[in-house]
Amino acid sequence: MSVINAEQFKSKATRVVEISGFEENEKIEVRIKSMSLLTMMNNGKIPNELLGVVQKLFNEGANSKKKKISEKDILSQSDDIKSITMLMDVACKEVLVEPKFEEIEDYLTDVQKTEIFNAAQGPVKQVIPSVPK
Repeated sequence: MSVINAEQFKSKATRVVEISGFEENEKIEVRIKSMSLLTMMNNGKIPNELLGVVQKLFNEGANSKKKKISEKDILSQSDDIKSITMLMDVACKEVLVEPKFEEIEDYLTDVQKTEIFNAAQGPVKQVIPSVPK
């Protein structure tokens, strides 16, 4: 076994996931990396006004056996839709590798953002490894 280089490491750290497209039953693929809300919070990537939303999500997650936070969980934890939308944008900006969030942010739907958010924090079975065969 040999040590992998940075490019190989980056390649293994990303996944291709399917999200809803723009037409009925259409799926499109995007490349994402895993997300850790705690790491994002510790690194100052989550604005202060969203820290309360994240804290509530962590508190609920710690008290539950669920492995991921669903859109329903988020909506039930906050009446402030603006905060939820901002959190989804911050998360998508952090996890989207290809295409970059900045390239498509004006075109992403709420459903697509939610799917990206869930895939980035969800179990490995939700994602397809991007390792060439």
